[in-house]
Amino acid sequence: MKRSIRLPFQLTAAASLVLSASHALTAEDEAYTPLALQLPGTAVLAAAGNRVELGLSHTSDDNFMFGQYNGLHENGVNLIGNLQWQDFSAEDSYWQVSLSDLGLDTREGLATWARPGRLKFRVGFDSQLQVRNDSGRTPFRGDDRLLLPDNWTSGLSTADWDQLPGSLHGFERELERDKLFAEIEASLNDHWSLDSHLSYESREGTGDIGGAIAPDRSAGDAVLLPLPVDYRTTELDLGLAYRGSALSVEGRVAYSDFDNKNEILTWQNPYSSFGPRVAYPSGTGGLGLAPDNDQRSARLTGVYVLSPYARLQFDGSYALNSQDQDYLEYSANGNLLAPESLPRANLDGEVAVTQFGGKLLLRPLPKLDLNGFYRYRERDYDVPRDGYRYIRGDGQNQPRAALTVYNSARDYESETLGGEASYRLPLRSRLRFEYAFEQIDRKNAAVDHTEEDRYTLGYRIQPWSQFSANIELLYGDRQADTYQWDQSYYALLDTELINATPDNQRYINHPELSQFFLSNREQQEVKLDLSYLPGANWNLALNLLWHEDDYDKSELGLTETDWQRLNLSASYAPGSDISLTVYGGFDRFESEQSSRAFRGGQEKDAFTIYPPLPQASDPGRNWDLDSKDDSFTLGAQLTWQASEALSLALDYSFVDTTAEQRLTTFDDGLVASDLPDVDTTLHHLEAVGSWVVREGLDLQLHYQYYRFKTDDWAREGVQTDTIGKLLTFGDRNANEQIHYVGASVTYHWQ
Repeated sequence: MKRSIRLPFQLTAAASLVLSASHALTAEDEAYTPLALQLPGTAVLAAAGNRVELGLSHTSDDNFMFGQYNGLHENGVNLIGNLQWQDFSAEDSYWQVSLSDLGLDTREGLATWARPGRLKFRVGFDSQLQVRNDSGRTPFRGDDRLLLPDNWTSGLSTADWDQLPGSLHGFERELERDKLFAEIEASLNDHWSLDSHLSYESREGTGDIGGAIAPDRSAGDAVLLPLPVDYRTTELDLGLAYRGSALSVEGRVAYSDFDNKNEILTWQNPYSSFGPRVAYPSGTGGLGLAPDNDQRSARLTGVYVLSPYARLQFDGSYALNSQDQDYLEYSANGNLLAPESLPRANLDGEVAVTQFGGKLLLRPLPKLDLNGFYRYRERDYDVPRDGYRYIRGDGQNQPRAALTVYNSARDYESETLGGEASYRLPLRSRLRFEYAFEQIDRKNAAVDHTEEDRYTLGYRIQPWSQFSANIELLYGDRQADTYQWDQSYYALLDTELINATPDNQRYINHPELSQFFLSNREQQEVKLDLSYLPGANWNLALNLLWHEDDYDKSELGLTETDWQRLNLSASYAPGSDISLTVYGGFDRFESEQSSRAFRGGQEKDAFTIYPPLPQASDPGRNWDLDSKDDSFTLGAQLTWQASEALSLALDYSFVDTTAEQRLTTFDDGLVASDLPDVDTTLHHLEAVGSWVVREGLDLQLHYQYYRFKTDDWAREGVQTDTIGKLLTFGDRNANEQIHYVGASVTYHWQ
């Protein structure tokens, strides 16, 4: 029996993008359909019936890049275990069971019982594992309460800690996610159906987070800390759907609950700064962790067929998010004084999100399609506004009343209105034009109101059957109201402090510094996709992209971004038994931003126009940062049905990236050096062979070679105590060379 190989891997991202861009038009209705060649061996054997696969695999070394998400992060042997079973012996029902990756922490399973057209019930589980750089070390012991060894020797900086080298120990930065779920679908009659989904997910492990103990912004003792993760999420929804000849509508209500088992992360201060109440051994720092919260929502979607040439689509939803977890104390350090209590026991806050969208599709002429659309989104905060005399960085007593800060609502409302027209032209081509107008109103933001016009022009053509082209041009122009640089200042701070601050220093961000998502912006984009079939066995494709964002009114902040992309691919399939695909791609992303270096006090005056200029008013104190990220991708795929019993597949990909950052200054008093480049290189080779030993019995061999290397300057040569006022993990750059070998036997039966 001849059986093609079932590949355990998919096309790489670059090849998928290239192949999916290949299009052609049929002669009958001039609709565009994919032209990508069918590669032998890539189809999942859905009709293969039942099968069970058992085997063993070996990973050559511990790693955190190769096995970041696939469960193959440890050196050693793992079980290969997969099952696909189905039973259609009953006249009116069937069973299906699938289990995969049973020997790994990424295992999953699904069991289905159904009576076709009437009832379906499914239960399953899904386990995921994420591993991160595990080469770091820390002197802290504990979970959500981190302590130092009893023999710790403190000091003003990391260089003074004599006991640090002997107290360091490794820890695993891994996050495990386990999800259980159940689903039911029921057909009530010919028009009505009901479905419901229930899931419970736990997420446990250790991440990382930065913390600092500091009396104010001018000084601080910082540490990197292991972060305990212990989350629980429950989700439930119920949907009711109606399917008629003209109207189809579905309504759904849902509830989700998030529970964090840890409310606060505390750590013993390793430094001896800021006096005996704050310094080691009695000083304690604390970070509040993600609070418990829940969401209740409802959604209604539908389609109404007005006529054979008109159709209406609509989608509306409402979600209410609430959070009322009890507040923590102002400080985790019980030695500090906080005579004024919290203004309330908890936030008691709600955020309501309302969304609605509608689209009217028309065909007034045989070759003309029109549609108009409208989208609305509102985010409404119902949160009481209070003043909080919080303790900065667990480094001093509660500050004076003038340093009270206030929370503020961030209400948001957006509306988008537009339309699209497309017309079929000769040479099996189509011309498309779309216009959209969007306006956004924000509360307590530097810009209250923005408006944007977006224009899109597209043209697709297939002048002959072997060639198709698609080009798309986009232009967007966002215009913002006057930038209110003082808005966040007045919304955050207390009146007493505002009145005591000179007028020319009442800002948090420099008045000329614009937040890019609120700034005036011109956006331009060009996309070109070409597909050519020089012969029955060939497929060639080219994809080009150029995208530019120009923040032409921004003096300081992000001023320009530019993205260029080129992808090429060629596929050759001389017969049904063999195919070859090669592809290559290049991406470049560039950005430009400006800022100004200045000190506080009199140097913080940003509004002087006559010399001598304070630093904040002096454009000569500006510095520019030009960033450039280049990515080059090259790969090849080969599948070959060597004989009726033997199938082979080979996949190779190469990725090389370089990140550059160049600094420019304009004042002799400012000295800046370019940051070192960051280079990353990846080689990944994957080979699979399948041999049909006899009818129903296959032997599979699987090999992978993985080579990953990076030279990030932020880690190169940086030990835990390299930075005097920052305790790091001292983790190393990734430098992995992994060999993976797997052998398994698959048994098929009907």
